Amino acid sequence: MRTQNPETMTPAERDAEVASILALGLARAIHADRSRSTREASDLAKSDVERLELPQHADLSVSARPRG
Repeated sequence: MRTQNPETMTPAERDAEVASILALGLARAIHADRSRSTREASDLAKSDVERLELPQHADLSVSARPRG
């Protein structure tokens, strides 16, 4: 970031500074959102395995329900 006094900057320099600050904030927000999404997905996958309480390679079978 600049250390220049905003009062001595030209309008174009101020516009560029504001654009730079906004772009940096947007990049940080996108990075944080992607990191959060990745963590949530891995947490869900881990918790699903733990919640089932079945051996990892368990054979499951389903029988037909009697009619009537």
